[in-house]
Amino acid sequence: MGLKYDKETIELPASWKSKPLPLIALGLILLTVSFTIGLTVGGGSSDSERGMRFATHSYLANFIFLMSFSLGALFFIMVQFLTRAGWSTAIRRVAEIKMAILPYSGMLFIPILGLVLTGNYALYEWNQDPSKIHNSLIRGKIEDGYLQSNYFTLRSVVYLLLLSGMSIWFFNKSRAQDESGDPELSLERQKWSGPFIMVYALTVSFLAFDWVMSIDAAWFSTIFGVYVFAASMLGFFSMMVIINMALQKAGKLKGLINVEHYHDLGKFMFGFVMFWSYIAFSQLVLIWYGNIPEETEWYRVRLNGGWQYYSYALIAVHFAIPFLGLISRHVRRHRAGLLFWACWLVAVHWMDMTYLVMPNVKGGFAVIPMLGHLVGGVGALAVFAGFFLLKATNVPLVAVRDPRMPESLTYSNPIL
Repeated sequence: MGLKYDKETIELPASWKSKPLPLIALGLILLTVSFTIGLTVGGGSSDSERGMRFATHSYLANFIFLMSFSLGALFFIMVQFLTRAGWSTAIRRVAEIKMAILPYSGMLFIPILGLVLTGNYALYEWNQDPSKIHNSLIRGKIEDGYLQSNYFTLRSVVYLLLLSGMSIWFFNKSRAQDESGDPELSLERQKWSGPFIMVYALTVSFLAFDWVMSIDAAWFSTIFGVYVFAASMLGFFSMMVIINMALQKAGKLKGLINVEHYHDLGKFMFGFVMFWSYIAFSQLVLIWYGNIPEETEWYRVRLNGGWQYYSYALIAVHFAIPFLGLISRHVRRHRAGLLFWACWLVAVHWMDMTYLVMPNVKGGFAVIPMLGHLVGGVGALAVFAGFFLLKATNVPLVAVRDPRMPESLTYSNPIL
């Protein structure tokens, strides 16, 4: 374990340490601007109710986009310990920092809970008097007690507490090992990763059902939680490439993260492009051949009113093009090539989160309000960057005394 690190190499660049609060402020301003644009022009010149629907749906889509990076990071950390992986030790701290900002990101769900508790139903149709809802399926879910504002809020708080608690626990254990070098801290995380992954799987699935799927409360898909998970992992790995390359360009992590680590991150990006496509196609084909009206409605609104072009484009930009772009081993080992595809996939991940939420506004694709929604997406990235830098300040960028670090520094991919 007697590895020595140049302190300058494993610290956040000095010029970055002043950026967190300005980035967070900028991001919150852009999210507010996006909400205002949706509120004022999202419903056209006269439909203020639709404007409110557009604004709230846009905020939720951008919130899910922001939070997905931390959800992916938490799962990645747990799997690394569960499998006793050594290759990832050098890159794990960046993932841990992304994971540890989950409590910060979760606070941005408070405005949505506020709307729900005050009886606003612009986002969730079920949050109103059941007598005003014509769909018997939705009325049934309300009367059964599941879709009730108080119960929804309680479940949401539990989701955030469970996910935040796990992320804080893993991060604190890692920081404690930085100080003590105690290998028992690795074994402890290894022991608890299995149970925590089961908690994570249930939490993320029900989170996806409640926060996103219940927007169209008559529709249901048991695979929807896996869809959100696959999208989160793809966003996480892509952002890992971007952050690590940005740090190395700033002179950090030299000699610690090499082409072999990037190659594996590229393989994960390629793998989750495929996995996301498989899950998305599986959901579609099951509903298509079942041909049950309450199931097909979700796709009907996404294949009409201009959204059909967006949906077809998503097939190309989220699957076909990055599949061809990442299939080559040479690309996955080429820094500029891998960075290009990482940026591409973060952008289409935002498109995907938009696809899950925004068509439920109803009324078709509207260009100007969607530009306002894009402003919110940029704001979400700014908030994420600010939270990341805030957590990374005064924290080593590598797990300096992890017993598996030597294995990671000498790791190489086999040539097949």
